[in-house]
Amino acid sequence: MRTSIDRSWSLAVLVALFLLMQGCAAKSPEEQVAELRSGYEATLNGFVVVQEPLMTEEVPVDDETVATEEEATEEGDVDAEPAPVEVRQDVKLDIMIYNSNYEKLPGLTLDVSQGTAAGEKNHWRIWVDTADLGKGSRQAYVHTLEDIDHVEGDGYAVEVRASVPVEERGEYREFSP
Repeated sequence: MRTSIDRSWSLAVLVALFLLMQGCAAKSPEEQVAELRSGYEATLNGFVVVQEPLMTEEVPVDDETVATEEEATEEGDVDAEPAPVEVRQDVKLDIMIYNSNYEKLPGLTLDVSQGTAAGEKNHWRIWVDTADLGKGSRQAYVHTLEDIDHVEGDGYAVEVRASVPVEERGEYREFSP
């Protein structure tokens, strides 16, 4: 005759075996990547906007054009403003990445957003090489966003997206075979 202690013990063993088997179930490569991604952190230390004037076509200057400009200057037409110079703006992001995993990913896709007080203005996904970033390590990266519409007051944020939906994983290089 079995006692209630024997039945409780048997039930506890069965539950423990079930949980152990669930924990040992093989994970798919995508699940492994998702788990490793959760051990990375990315922070933005700062950014710098680099402006370079765009080259415009040179307009040939003849004697008549020079004479007209000299006459305008002699007549005191100093209110004429020079044409604005078009500039190209690149934004250099100073990013710090931390890895808390024992295993390493060869690289990591980061989500970068440009925002204003009104909300998100632009969004990018950038790839950084993390092959040499071991457990407990931090590494600085500089990434340049090229030809950006940046205005004073814009801000930038960088993150390792916590969970990437299955339908978007194709946009994250580390999920590729």
